[in-house]
Amino acid sequence: MSEREYLEYYAINRRGVSGWFKVRGYVIERKLYALHRVTGILIVLFMLPHFYSTGWHPGTWWDAILGLIVTFHVANGIRLTLLELFGIGIGKPLLVKKPFQRPVSIEGKQRYLLAFTIVLFIVLALIWSYYAVSVKPLMGG
Repeated sequence: MSEREYLEYYAINRRGVSGWFKVRGYVIERKLYALHRVTGILIVLFMLPHFYSTGWHPGTWWDAILGLIVTFHVANGIRLTLLELFGIGIGKPLLVKKPFQRPVSIEGKQRYLLAFTIVLFIVLALIWSYYAVSVKPLMGG
């Protein structure tokens, strides 16, 4: 890569952190990646004041919202671990014939893994939300 091509490439891709969240026109994996980043940041932002003052408790609906954030992060983290650590669902790389050709989104085993992730998120989110909104207030929590 020549110096001019190098500079042009980095001039186009100088979005920095905001580039993490550009999802328009991307496949679902990119959207899950952005949402995984956002939920990770939100978990950290919640945990900092929580660890600073353990007596602080935001309330029932905040518990439900936190539950949605954490359960998505956990479900997607399980999917990423299965893909990246164990290689489940990774097949042969596809040949891209043209530089402007959009890559094929997930197929085969990865499609089932994505469906499993979404179902797991929904089940965990329903359980957490039910507990946070219905059971915890009855227990005096």
